[in-house]
Amino acid sequence: MVDATLELLETGGLQAVTVAAVARQAGASNGSLYHRFGDRAGLLRAAQERALSAIEEETAAAFARADGEADDVRALRLLAHAALDIFARHRGPMRAFLVEGQGDPAIDARNERSSHLLASTVTGWLRGRFGASRSDAEAAWRILFALGASQALFEDAQVSPGSLDGAAFADAVARAVGAVVAP
Repeated sequence: MVDATLELLETGGLQAVTVAAVARQAGASNGSLYHRFGDRAGLLRAAQERALSAIEEETAAAFARADGEADDVRALRLLAHAALDIFARHRGPMRAFLVEGQGDPAIDARNERSSHLLASTVTGWLRGRFGASRSDAEAAWRILFALGASQALFEDAQVSPGSLDGAAFADAVARAVGAVVAP
């Protein structure tokens, strides 16, 4: 049922997630959803937990790969490519929970916990790897967070009439972050 919820979030946002739609998508009964999750809010919290946990785990894996790269420029490129890939693959849940779900205390609290964990991961790595100041590492994190938020909110064609290859964009992001944290 959580998978069905995430699929509905991807295609239609929070408004697409009704008990009936999830049950239909999952091939389950409405009653089984209520039995397992209590209500729609419980189902959404479970979907949010799965989506944000996946983002956190994928981010940790990306940093582990970057730690194994001796060259700083290549390490930043690995991370930029991973970040943009994560943003793209989790666009629907990010949009639903970061934007549409604002104002729900439970959703907001989990969003904040995830954001702070990711911020600590990014800023800690930048400070350790590059000797970046706290403020420079924080600025770099906010640049990355803004990119993720904008990708959750907008389709690429809404941002610019021009197109930009994903690899070229990731390389530019890596250079930008490198410029912010470079000693």
